[in-house]
Amino acid sequence: MHGAGVGDEAGRTEVLLRRRWERPREVQVPTGEGGHGGGDVRMLQDLFGPHRSTPDPLGRAANATDGARSLVTGLAANESFATGRVVRVRDLLDV
Repeated sequence: MHGAGVGDEAGRTEVLLRRRWERPREVQVPTGEGGHGGGDVRMLQDLFGPHRSTPDPLGRAANATDGARSLVTGLAANESFATGRVVRVRDLLDV
């Protein structure tokens, strides 16, 4: 959600880390300016910026297969909601 529509959780920048045999602890996550904690700016730069060949050492960039997997997950969820049945992603699309 964007703008005034976001709730009290907007801007959270911590993750609760639960390692085995250790007490849970909060880990602060750095964010940037703009939507999705700065992710929108980076994504638009990757897609349309003059430096589209910028190195991606963390492997953040998605490819067409990643996009297809994301879409088919939503399709499976919608079909499951509509029918009340389990819908296997692999039955909808083989990527």
